[in-house]
Amino acid sequence: MEQVGGTRRLTTVLAADVVGYSGMTARDEEHAVRLVRQRFAMATTFVQQHDGRVFNTAGDALLAEFASPVEAVRCAVAVQEAMRTANQLADETDRLQFRIGVNLGDVIVSGTDLLGDGVNVAARLESLASPGGICVASSVYDQLVGKLTLGAEDLGDQHVKNIPRPIRAYRLTAEGAPPAPRRARRVRMRIVVPVLAALVVVAGAAVVASRWPGAPPPAPAATAAVTPAASPPSPTAPSPTPASPATPPQATPSQAAPSPAAPSLPRELVPEAIPFIDDRGQAEIRRGYLPALPSKAIAISSLGHFAWHGNRVDVATARQQALKSCTDSLRRVVSNPPSHAACAIYAVDDEVVWPMRPPPMPPRPWVASSRMSPALKVDPDKTPLAPANARQATANGYLPGAPAKAMALGRGGTLNHAWSRASDFAAMRAALETCGHVSQRPCVVYAVGDEVVVRVPAIARVVDILATDDLAGVGETDRRRIEVAYLPDADWRALAIGRNGRIGIGLRQVEEQKAIDQAMRDCERAGGVDCALVAVGPFKVSMR
Repeated sequence: MEQVGGTRRLTTVLAADVVGYSGMTARDEEHAVRLVRQRFAMATTFVQQHDGRVFNTAGDALLAEFASPVEAVRCAVAVQEAMRTANQLADETDRLQFRIGVNLGDVIVSGTDLLGDGVNVAARLESLASPGGICVASSVYDQLVGKLTLGAEDLGDQHVKNIPRPIRAYRLTAEGAPPAPRRARRVRMRIVVPVLAALVVVAGAAVVASRWPGAPPPAPAATAAVTPAASPPSPTAPSPTPASPATPPQATPSQAAPSPAAPSLPRELVPEAIPFIDDRGQAEIRRGYLPALPSKAIAISSLGHFAWHGNRVDVATARQQALKSCTDSLRRVVSNPPSHAACAIYAVDDEVVWPMRPPPMPPRPWVASSRMSPALKVDPDKTPLAPANARQATANGYLPGAPAKAMALGRGGTLNHAWSRASDFAAMRAALETCGHVSQRPCVVYAVGDEVVVRVPAIARVVDILATDDLAGVGETDRRRIEVAYLPDADWRALAIGRNGRIGIGLRQVEEQKAIDQAMRDCERAGGVDCALVAVGPFKVSMR
């Protein structure tokens, strides 16, 4: 088929439109134009934070594109939260609402602009959204499952103007409900995204709504404040937690896979269950935050920073000040933190409101009780999978960092460091939590202190980190055997899997090749068909 004009590409389009713009301009055109420009500037900041770009603005409409549907929805949530906060803090004449639609589809590139069906569908979805709400196409919703703690109302197939085919649409909600037809009773469930930026502070706006969308204003309370110090800052700039992650390459929509099921966070605040915060921070929250009077809030970052304010005038003020303090602490260490590290509200009063799933963690023990002999020192240039910026962070931040410290490796080249911790265990937990939060898969401890604690294959080529959830066709008993007997071992070990799901494990070998040979023999003895090497140690491999 002949293509007319520009190149085509698959992308995610976000369309935002101002509610009631015609009436606003009729009342005071100059004020309406000025207010919309201010709010579009705020929205543009969020778009840029989520690796998107605004490609068109016209009157009361804004169009942006994203490589990832997940990032587009994270941006949409952040924009709507910031708009609600700005409205609560503004005079009645300065209040404004957006409708937002998000579509994943094919577009035509025309210079810096995008045209075509993918853009048109996003605009039609926006018209189906409620004021202050978000409506997404099924192509976007499918990418969100397992990544975002928002619910969805299934609108079914919608026939919209100038689109010849029906569009399956979902309205996103805050209640954690599964997709249910309109007017149907909602049942609680979770869909999940690493959505830290859903509650970020931008251009002076802080999130205050405890129910999304359309939260009522909170009740007033007494005044006073408590602001503990954030967790110990890390000496490097581009690294998380006191950790330093290298952000992995962004997956395209076709590469995205549902995250494994994860336990729900307790809705009642338990300091010891707060992720990323070390033992000292959790103890401070138990001693200082829990007995503090309402209204109060805690904000956290995946880099280990946190802040809280209590006994404030109202919940909105507590949330705003906690976010600001956390963000200020974070930016003193990382001037331009990645979007996954943005501070977010974790709890309001004594209830957890954080919209994220707990970071996936590997089974314990995280490292074997015995260390390699002779010891292998950390060499940034020999760290498998890690991109150049992560290796540089290892050299500049981790190696000179104070003990106790640990490094964690995750899917797609994610590398996280944690140092200046109370113990090796605390450092490992911090590195694993941040790494799991970024990669959305359990990570592996690569180093403790300055010593590497896993054997890196030399015969087989490392292609990724092994996750048992990725082992298609393997039964639960064998998965458990891999988690309990295979993963924690410190010696050379290998895993082979047959096309029929039978596995073979080679353990406690002194050489890589012997572990590989034992795993292949064990797989064949177990009745495996076409056995193939899958892993050496915690690494997914392929033969060179």
